[in-house]
Formats: sequence, C-alpha cells, structure tokens
Amino acid sequence: MVATGISGNRLLTDEIGAHLLSRVRHDVLDVPGVSHVIIHTGLNDLGLPGAIAFPEPAKLPTAADLITGLTALADRLHTAGLTVIGTTLGPYAGTVYPGYDSEEGQTVRAEVNTWLLGDSHPFDAVVDIAAAVADPDHPTRIRDAYDSGDGLHLNDVGAKAAADAVDLSLLDL
Repeated sequence: MVATGISGNRLLTDEIGAHLLSRVRHDVLDVPGVSHVIIHTGLNDLGLPGAIAFPEPAKLPTAADLITGLTALADRLHTAGLTVIGTTLGPYAGTVYPGYDSEEGQTVRAEVNTWLLGDSHPFDAVVDIAAAVADPDHPTRIRDAYDSGDGLHLNDVGAKAAADAVDLSLLDL
C-alpha cells in the first residue's frame, strides 16, 4: 500500500504543493502494481481559501467545480484500468483554523457528499467517511473521541474509524 497524502493538499488548486489532478501520474499511475485507488480529498479546497490570504482569500470552489475535478480524476484512473473508490468529505465545523469553516464551504461539502452518496458519481464504490467519524448529534463536526483537537484532523482512533469504514471486499486483492 502506498499513501500519497500531502499536508495542505488540494484537488483543484496549487498553493501548498501541486494539486492532485496535476500529480496523479507521479502519485498513482507511475507506481508499479497499483490496482485500486481510494480518493480522499476536497476539504482543503473548501477551507484553505478562507484560511490563507495571498493577499486576500481566494474564491471557494463550487460543488460543480469539485464534482468536475473528482469526475476527471476518476475517469483518468479508470482509463488506466484502476478500481477507483471515492470517499465523502469529512466533517470540520468548528475547526480552530480561522476562516476555514464557512457557511459556503459547509454547503458545498453537503452538496458534494449528496452527489457521492447518490447514483450518478463515476466511482466503483464510495466510502462514507463523513458518517464514520461525525458526531451523531452534530454531523458537521468530528466526534470528540476522533478529533485531534483542532476540529479538522482525525486522531489515531478517528483514523482507525475511517479505515474501518472501508469494506475490504472492495479491494478484492
């Protein structure tokens, strides 16, 4: 297994490193033996524009922007013969990072997750990471037991809950 997560990674935009759509060849397609890919990205697309101002906050992507990007990514990976598993965008309401949690971002997250959990997405399967780690009483927030303390990142127990949400039969290795 290879994990190519990058701090501040985004699907659509360069800022803290190159965006995923521009790195997919290096990160996935050029790696020998890859047969399955789990795509877990998008929160930084929604949060970083409000949290990092160069010189002012950038415009948040729309749900259509993220859906177009995720579809292009899935199509590119399918063309290479890979099984592509998507994941919902996890909860992050109340994060300590200023500007990260916006009403607009939460709306886009909900719209993307609705699309992912529907029948029109391009993935071979979708894992509902959001449901696996959300606070049942406040589903836009991470469950306290899974929160690293910043309202955005999972702790080790939360990472295990997210991993446990993956049906291993999807990997048919």
